[in-house]
Amino acid sequence: MKRYKNLIGLLLVIMLAVALFNLGVSSPVCFALVACWQLIQFARSRRPGYCFTTALSPEQLKEWDDLMKGMKSYDSIFKELAGDAGWAKIKQLPDLLKTEQTRNDELAAEVKKLKKQLLLRRGDTGVRWVRGVPFVTDECALAFTGIYIACCFRQDKWDAKRLGEPEGALAKACDYLGVTKAALTSADIPLPTIYVPQVVELVYQYGQYRQYATVFPLGAGTVNLPQLKVGEDAFGLIATSGGVTERKVAATNVTHTAQKVGGIVRIPTEIEEDTFIPLGQFLARYIARRFAHFEDMMGFLGDNTATYNRYGVGPYVAAAANTPQLQLLANGKTKPTDAVLNDFRVMRAKVNPAVFQTGNGAYYMNPTMDALLCTFNTIGSPQIYVRGQGGAPATLDGFPIRWVGVMQPYVETATASAFLALFGDLSYWFLDERGAPRVETSREVYFATDEIGMRALERIDVEAMAPDAMAALQLAAQ
Repeated sequence: MKRYKNLIGLLLVIMLAVALFNLGVSSPVCFALVACWQLIQFARSRRPGYCFTTALSPEQLKEWDDLMKGMKSYDSIFKELAGDAGWAKIKQLPDLLKTEQTRNDELAAEVKKLKKQLLLRRGDTGVRWVRGVPFVTDECALAFTGIYIACCFRQDKWDAKRLGEPEGALAKACDYLGVTKAALTSADIPLPTIYVPQVVELVYQYGQYRQYATVFPLGAGTVNLPQLKVGEDAFGLIATSGGVTERKVAATNVTHTAQKVGGIVRIPTEIEEDTFIPLGQFLARYIARRFAHFEDMMGFLGDNTATYNRYGVGPYVAAAANTPQLQLLANGKTKPTDAVLNDFRVMRAKVNPAVFQTGNGAYYMNPTMDALLCTFNTIGSPQIYVRGQGGAPATLDGFPIRWVGVMQPYVETATASAFLALFGDLSYWFLDERGAPRVETSREVYFATDEIGMRALERIDVEAMAPDAMAALQLAAQ
């Protein structure tokens, strides 16, 4: 702006003259005002001898020349803007500027969110595997330990003589949980929501039912959903000008009710600062394993008693209305060693043929059943049972085997009415979830033993969508 001060001054004087003219001042006076300004500029010029040669002073001429030289770099832009097309582009500028401003605001918000995550050390949110063992992130582990330390402090169970004053550990716990010290005395401190998905991911790794069933989020505590009945209406030929026979989908409504599942983990109050992360990892894996174990028990073996309040796959298939999908061994065959290859093959034939078309049909058995399956391989015949290797699952007759720890193990003693194996497409069974798992500290539950209790709860349900999608192999009752 300093370089063009003379031109700016001239422009201001001209604007003043125009304003005076509009206010009623005569035009000669206004012209004289502009002329006087120019004469003053000529008088102040360093080369007054040449003032008569031009209407502008040398300084103004230099400024004008510099301005024109600078405008040459914009020649291509001016050419593009020439004509109606250029004017259309100019008219679009306000909308384009508004769009860019919106993008800039969104980018600023994302940067702010990322900055907050980095400051909170929460960039890594996935479960990682180390030598075949799943681990939550260190931040998640520290959050678990933070809940524990907060509970110790609130219940006055911190051993200051052995562990030192709790202020240092308490400050870290507040940092891990994102709370203030004052908040620790008002209510239970839950696991931060950002870490709950890691616990759920661990449950997926440990549990077979959750991994292969259809996980369905319940919008309310009780929801009615359709269940397909066994058998489907078939289409048939229609005579010329004949009526079309109605074909119906046989279905019934089933009530899905979320059941509260969980327990309390008992933890001693002895803890050193350098064990914060290992303790948190232990708590995360322990809680995930317990959730997965109960989900497998309820989903595969639930007997509709007070323990589960629902039927799992095996007992459901064995119920009176669903016996077509049950392969029951003859009386006297009460030991796993009594099962033969044909029993597994007959069970496989009892499911709906659609299971084979989807390609999701699989066996579900205890890993110890490997000892029995090996006996099905005969010399000179194709290998019937193949152990898993290189990431590929074990197979029986080419169908994958998914090992389930809660199923009946291989023993040589009688285990009447036990379910040796299941076969089918488990995706036709629901695992309902109501909300997310909760991890909180319990109040004074282990006062007598000076221990801390950490409570883990979830609300789930299991139901069949298509009863003929799964078959079961059951030992005789006697």
